[in-house]
Amino acid sequence: MKIDPTTRIEGHHGMELEVEDGQITEARSTMKMFRGAEIITVGRSPRDAAQLTGKVCGVCFICHRIGSSRATEDAAINAGAFDGIPEHAKILRDAVEGIFFLWNHAIHLFALVGPDYSDAVADTGFERLDPLEGEGYQGALENQRKLMQALAEFGGRAPHPLAFVPGGVATNPDVSTVQTVKSRLREVSNWLGPTDAVPEVLENVQNGEFDPELGEGLHDVVSILVAAAREGAADLGSGPNRYYSNGLFREPESDERIFKRGVYRDGSAELMTKDEIVEAISEHTEYSYYTDDSGGPPTEAKPPDPDPNKEGAYSWGKAPRFEGQTMEVGPLARLTISGYDPFDLRANLGGGSDESNTLNRLIARAQEVLIVRDRVLDLLDAFDPSEPLMADFPDDYTGKGVGLWEPSRGTLSHYVDVENGEIERYQIITPTLWNIGPRDGEGNPSIIEGAIVGDEVADIENPINVMRTVRSFDPCLACSVHVDSPEGSYETELKPASPGGMTDVGDD
Repeated sequence: MKIDPTTRIEGHHGMELEVEDGQITEARSTMKMFRGAEIITVGRSPRDAAQLTGKVCGVCFICHRIGSSRATEDAAINAGAFDGIPEHAKILRDAVEGIFFLWNHAIHLFALVGPDYSDAVADTGFERLDPLEGEGYQGALENQRKLMQALAEFGGRAPHPLAFVPGGVATNPDVSTVQTVKSRLREVSNWLGPTDAVPEVLENVQNGEFDPELGEGLHDVVSILVAAAREGAADLGSGPNRYYSNGLFREPESDERIFKRGVYRDGSAELMTKDEIVEAISEHTEYSYYTDDSGGPPTEAKPPDPDPNKEGAYSWGKAPRFEGQTMEVGPLARLTISGYDPFDLRANLGGGSDESNTLNRLIARAQEVLIVRDRVLDLLDAFDPSEPLMADFPDDYTGKGVGLWEPSRGTLSHYVDVENGEIERYQIITPTLWNIGPRDGEGNPSIIEGAIVGDEVADIENPINVMRTVRSFDPCLACSVHVDSPEGSYETELKPASPGGMTDVGDD
């Protein structure tokens, strides 16, 4: 069975499945486009990297600019040519990323995943989740618009804001701007409702009751979780319970993070330094349309070199591994590593707080909305717009750097080598590569390929449970791969551009 394209995700992706007696026995995750942003940076100034790689994706637009800026800043620091960005630039970067988290989670929960559990699609009785027409759906879209407006006050117009650059944040917000952002966030917070109301709202939803005083948004988010639980999502998409996070949201004037940096495996968390994480990661290309020397440690491998006729390859994504193991990334990873399970929702509804399954991915994202909502307001209270936000950044230096960051979808890593003020080598590993990439050199499936196997397909003409699992990872293919051919075919060759000079890149 082939599902191509998978829908209600970001970008172009397919699933090729073998089904026996109604059960999936093998799965292959196919990424449909080539990404060449790393190649474009070579020979350019490190100052250009954030501008170029920031356009990798029109969805995770801020994340790549910050990840790239951190990589080039790290290279300059390692070269002894830079002392780091100002403290309040770090606070503002975190605050803006937090606003982006809330925006992306609203889109994911209501526009991408929510319809799977709506009355219109699945006859669940939750009419507020119905796409386009449901009151909950409409309310979420209205509030994500407010979040984007708040983000624009600091970061500039989406989808490619220019404010985040090597050296800090190139914007000058005043007290009035900060208050405007806070005001919009409070409006969204009021729509969502108080965190401590979760138990009462859960009881309301289970009993078919609705109390807007406890938060319209909270009732709708919890409705998604209750519907998913009733649809058996806890028994779908089971992963290996291995997680990886780069950590995020520092305490001001401290290296302590709300979301911890490290991995979770064998039932316990291991907190790690940046260097330990960097040394543990490698990429495999045996099943990718790239040359063999495009893989290996991202600190050494060259930018991706396409090999569209490669025998045995089936994906334009690479296969990242952590000490040879697959790792799930995203909200469930962050919360598990950090030891968070607010109100024991995953323990009580999802089979265990550290269990990797389709339901727990949804629960963790909902829990993270509440955690981040409170965190962003704290960061804005700590932010002083009168403090410096930019430091002089050098033009000519030689050094290697890594930018570890944590977008809403999971871990993001940018790697750069700078030689005499020019980029010599660049690599990017995106969250979606960790979750839905191809097999590695040992033939081991990726997280999603393994998670799908064993799931039942009740109706081969409508494999809704397969799509529920795919969407639970919040894939963003635009971040991971980036070129389509005019004919849309990747099986035999990568087609050249049309005479007009443009390839057909579809909706993205």
